[in-house]
Amino acid sequence: MENKVTKVVKMKDLDGKNVVITGGSYGIGKEVARAFLKEGANVYIIARNREKLEAAVDELEKDALTGRRVGAHPGDVTDREGISRVIDGIASQAGGIDVLVNNAGIVIPGYFEKIPVEDFETVLKTNYLGSLYSTKAALPHLLSRTQSAVTFTSSPAGLKGIFGYSTYSPTKAALIGLAEVIRAELKDRGLQVTVLCPPDTDTPGFREEKEVRPAETEAIAGSTPPASPAHVASRFIRGFKKGKFIIICDFNSKLLYRVNGIAPRLADRILDGMAAKGRTKPK
Repeated sequence: MENKVTKVVKMKDLDGKNVVITGGSYGIGKEVARAFLKEGANVYIIARNREKLEAAVDELEKDALTGRRVGAHPGDVTDREGISRVIDGIASQAGGIDVLVNNAGIVIPGYFEKIPVEDFETVLKTNYLGSLYSTKAALPHLLSRTQSAVTFTSSPAGLKGIFGYSTYSPTKAALIGLAEVIRAELKDRGLQVTVLCPPDTDTPGFREEKEVRPAETEAIAGSTPPASPAHVASRFIRGFKKGKFIIICDFNSKLLYRVNGIAPRLADRILDGMAAKGRTKPK
């Protein structure tokens, strides 16, 4: 009996595909939208702020190929019923959904013992549950296609718990676990699953975070300059079209991923040393 080898699902041809992106009004989300548009896709971005959405659409329309659409849809991923209505509405308007990119996310850095439980709940609702709600809403539309894709935006801090990110790292690690399960269960139905792990990226949210994160966190995460959103989007679309499961965009994050996988105690010693230097560095 001939053994069947399951092929990696690859969504190479994006021309005419309908792509939905949460958190798509600025930063990485907007640049990922631009990358899909340049591939000939129709793009529908979701975010909470209507003014930012409309401004993003005005900008992104310049990159849309002839006959392709860019749509703005106000929505909050933490509102389970609300985000379901938004995604169903896009599917109805667009004639289906081929790709969902879960990009909406927040970070509240700080020392674990000082962070209120409410902050943990806020980050969990946005980063993990927001992606879960959006994916559950989009899944029937995705699986109605012979080939479709879903992306989860995690982080190097989801690959390894990082000092100062007790609200953030667990939610990003949970997304990787969720993506692994969905990939295992649904790859035979033509669903490509991708996890994007961008490094510190020069966005308004990052600049706000940098002002308040602990010195130890800054010593670890601030050891290299932030990437541009365009660079992250370029790496993402390249890996996405190759069917990669995890896309890591910079050398330091790849090194962390490999060292932690082979020798986690060594990774701990390196990170502990960096944190200690940050703690003792004069201000």
